[in-house]
Amino acid sequence: MDAVFDDERSVWQRFVRNRDPGDRETLIACHADLARMHAAKLYADRQILEIEFDEFHQYALVGLVEAVDRFDPEREASFKTYAGHRIRGAILNGIEKYCEKQQQIAARTRLREERLQELLSGVTAEETDPFLRLVDLAIGTAIGFMLEDSRMYQAEERAYEHNIYRSRELKDLARTLETLVETLPNQEQAVIRDHYYLHVRFDQIAANMGVSKGRVSQIHHRALRRMREHYDQLQLLRTDY
Repeated sequence: MDAVFDDERSVWQRFVRNRDPGDRETLIACHADLARMHAAKLYADRQILEIEFDEFHQYALVGLVEAVDRFDPEREASFKTYAGHRIRGAILNGIEKYCEKQQQIAARTRLREERLQELLSGVTAEETDPFLRLVDLAIGTAIGFMLEDSRMYQAEERAYEHNIYRSRELKDLARTLETLVETLPNQEQAVIRDHYYLHVRFDQIAANMGVSKGRVSQIHHRALRRMREHYDQLQLLRTDY
């Protein structure tokens, strides 16, 4: 082990023997500066300037906690060396996941902005009533968010197991929306699945289908309207029963 004070050595011995939470907190606090030091080094060498130091520090603390929990004084020669590897690994893994998440958020934001523009441009000429156009836009946007929520639920279903009511609500939503999508004609169904399920941009969908982007916008707008109408019919059927 490191050259440590006798009281820290005794804390390690007690912790390995009893796994007492109080000793655990003491050891974490004792080496908190080690986590901050590694965080500062990697932060200074960061490639993405937008990431704050607090992100590096939080991941470093995660690595420190893991190191305390897994360190065996009888087998490992140095806690600082052992913890250093854990801390650096936790920071690098955490920042990688952080960047991936930020990229996903940015991509989703771009898709939503594009979708809004497509909804605005997809309104037909006969819809001259500003109120009806606003209603159409609001409903189209709402359906888009519901489609996203249902796909996120299906991809991360276990994340909602702790909340049975939330899980049931999202499961019902996913089932209803899948039913609505399946009622669409093939071309409309393809646009909805590509854009909402696979996050494909409208210009890419247009290129894949061999049509103009404006044509895809029309198909998308018509599909959302058809889903809304089918949803209203489903609600009437449920009311009758």
